[in-house]
Amino acid sequence: MSVLGIMTHNARRPRRYGLYAREARRLGFEAVLLFEPAGVALARRRIRGLRGDGETWRPCAAPLPDIAHDMGFYTDPKTIRRVKAIKAAAALLPFTGYALGHKWRIHKMLQQTEFASRLPETRLMRSPRDAIAAARRHGAVIVKPRDGKQGKGIVKISAAGKNRWLWEERRSPPAALTEAALAARLAARFRPGRAVLQRWLDIRCPHGGVFDIRVLMQRTEDGAWRRTATAVRQSGVSRIASNLAEGGAVREPGPFLAELYGDEAVRILEDVRRVAEGLPPALEAACGKRFAELGIDLAVERGGAGRIIEVNIKPGKKIVRALHGDGAYADALTAPLRWARRLCGLSGRRGCPGTDS
Repeated sequence: MSVLGIMTHNARRPRRYGLYAREARRLGFEAVLLFEPAGVALARRRIRGLRGDGETWRPCAAPLPDIAHDMGFYTDPKTIRRVKAIKAAAALLPFTGYALGHKWRIHKMLQQTEFASRLPETRLMRSPRDAIAAARRHGAVIVKPRDGKQGKGIVKISAAGKNRWLWEERRSPPAALTEAALAARLAARFRPGRAVLQRWLDIRCPHGGVFDIRVLMQRTEDGAWRRTATAVRQSGVSRIASNLAEGGAVREPGPFLAELYGDEAVRILEDVRRVAEGLPPALEAACGKRFAELGIDLAVERGGAGRIIEVNIKPGKKIVRALHGDGAYADALTAPLRWARRLCGLSGRRGCPGTDS
């Protein structure tokens, strides 16, 4: 029988992983090993962590599991380097999916797919001058930390007249700045080459705030990609991003788009679905890696043009619960485990297909 590993940034609260352990046992895994990157000893092919069956967890030292699913969110540079090393050793410890990289790397990979024309104008910010020039050219730009998550650290810069600029970010009132003050603030906030500039997409709602469309794509047990959920994420008034961590609301996409675009909503939603369903295999082909699930964020600009905002390899599942209830939410949470069983069933203990790090 096979053993499933779950790698996380915090294994000190194992009860939150009970659902995964119970589902793994139901799927036929002998046990689940919960571990942090620091607990992996590749040279000795051993793991130090917790062994669970869904009800109890006990400390253990064990051989490497047959396959692992990474659920961690890592911020410490040393831990990030260790995670990369662990995933690079795919012949020793295969994972259900692998990293896409930071936002600029993802953008470069998306440019290699058939959906390159759906990308908004994007570039790496090497100095404040880059951001100011882009904002002057487009009227407004979004500055995103290259390694940011959950919408944290995003700033909107808008031209507001001669030598006047508007700085907007979450949890703070807008600030009017001179060009010199704007350059100084940008330099203090973003290191050279550590932020991405993206043309501001006009995705404002009629009442204020903005919206985007999140599509959750997941691998099924037979290896195909499934569109698990499609939802509009709508921000509060005066927000510049619609992330749910900032209190955004979830809406059914059909009625929401019909309210904005009338009969055109059907065409727009079908276009969103086509892009979202085509992106996972296109990205896998572009970067030579496999994924277990992807969260695809799309914008519908005024006029109905669809754009790709971002792609995430560890997407949240809140939209599933909001639209389809707790049962569907639990099913979405554990979908990667069924993909893990598929990989073990295909390839035995080692050498699962597509194990590039």
